Amino acid sequence: MNSANDHPIIVLGAGMSGLAAASLLSQSGCSPLVLDKARGVGGRMSRRRTEWGPIDHGASFFQARHPLFQKQVDAWLQQGLVFSWSRGFSDESGHRRESGVPCYACSEGMNAVLKDLARGLAIHTRQKVQRVCVVQDQWQLETEGGETYRTDALLMTAPVPQSLELLNQGKVSLDDSHRSALASIDYEPCLALMVVTSQKSPLPEDGGLWLSGEPLSWIADQSRKTGSENAISRLVLHAGPDFSRTHWDEDPEKVTEEILKAADPWLAGERLSVQYHRWRYKTPLKVFPEPCLKAHAKPALFLAGDGFQRSGVEGAYLSGRAAAQALLS
Repeated sequence: MNSANDHPIIVLGAGMSGLAAASLLSQSGCSPLVLDKARGVGGRMSRRRTEWGPIDHGASFFQARHPLFQKQVDAWLQQGLVFSWSRGFSDESGHRRESGVPCYACSEGMNAVLKDLARGLAIHTRQKVQRVCVVQDQWQLETEGGETYRTDALLMTAPVPQSLELLNQGKVSLDDSHRSALASIDYEPCLALMVVTSQKSPLPEDGGLWLSGEPLSWIADQSRKTGSENAISRLVLHAGPDFSRTHWDEDPEKVTEEILKAADPWLAGERLSVQYHRWRYKTPLKVFPEPCLKAHAKPALFLAGDGFQRSGVEGAYLSGRAAAQALLS
């Protein structure tokens, strides 16, 4: 290590998987550096600020079924970072979809638990990596802003297609079977709206509603979720995967109007604010069979994320932990 941008371990991605890994590495005496292209931590657990309060525009809640993740959730519960929002939500017909486990949420926004994992870590945000390559037995990461980072061990936790593209840009050779398996992992997209209305929404009392899937799949009322007494509703609307895929490249204003039209029965009062966001990689349609992958021996390269073994927030956490343990072994 011979420069300020040389690090023993670099974790690419400050979402759940990357921060779960970096937190465990740090607790074990390592000094990982976390890089992320966004302004802050969160990934698909980010929130969007509005004049009337935040809106979770990615994951609205998460569940815990694995004992390791439940232990972490219990710690967050004790800290007051998360609460049990509901044990399921109704659909349009009034049928209640319950899974038998709580749906956890964060009163200050879903990225609150990411901020907890990030405490004490070295994190460089606004660092959009464009290429990953091997130079003199180290990984070299080159950013859009002209920064160069080097490391002996790299953990990539972005959605798999993004990680593969960075490796392809650097002409990194991977085992054929690994490359084929990774290339087969695809994701559902999601077009999302964040809408603030002047009156309480006519959603079910708990504030969540599953829809038929097209054009809308989910509506959540942030105000109802967090127990706000304010009459104003802060809503997130998630379009279904088919609608999102079909309208991905269309004019945002046109798409916004179509989504709002479909959501009209659940909107009340004046629309005070409408924001648009595209999640290209919302949910993996297929996952890698193991919780993480060692894709390169020397220098060490691991891939992890919610595209490995199980999807969702819990899957991302478990994948990150598994990758950290593999790096430590």
